[in-house]
Amino acid sequence: MPDYVPVKQSPTGHVTLTGDVAGEYLISERRPDGTLVLEPETAARASLRRLGATPATKAEFEAFVAENGVLPPDGEG
Repeated sequence: MPDYVPVKQSPTGHVTLTGDVAGEYLISERRPDGTLVLEPETAARASLRRLGATPATKAEFEAFVAENGVLPPDGEG
């Protein structure tokens, strides 16, 4: 049996950090001494916020298609 509380059994599995390290994180371990082990929140919206990215506007998307003649290669258009 591990000596930490798995996140699935924890009522608080998500934190938002500000300061030198900022962003949304998941708590992956809670150790007996109170130490938390964090991992970046990988949901698409959280990843976009962490990178400072914003969705393309309709005009930006149409300009991309007009310039390249194709939709993005991942088919997300």
